[in-house]
Amino acid sequence: MIKTFALAASALLVVAPAAANADTFQHKGVEYNYTTEQKDGEQVLRGTAYSGKVPFELRVRKKTVEGTFNNKPVSFSIADAKKAGLITEAK
Repeated sequence: MIKTFALAASALLVVAPAAANADTFQHKGVEYNYTTEQKDGEQVLRGTAYSGKVPFELRVRKKTVEGTFNNKPVSFSIADAKKAGLITEAK
């Protein structure tokens, strides 16, 4: 589930606006609800998946995305997301 989330979270990087804003998207039948904000020079995405049952928080850094999904640590590189075609440019 976490690996699938990493791919879905990479898709968030494409659609996430820079200002605090609520948004939703679906990936492989799972709906993700989230907000984004800028904090300490990083983009922070907070939300839930699986009908609000699974929380997540991601911090987009220069080369990596780190955070938690279902209260477990996740980390993946922006380069990996680019290779998979999920994002077109790093922030």
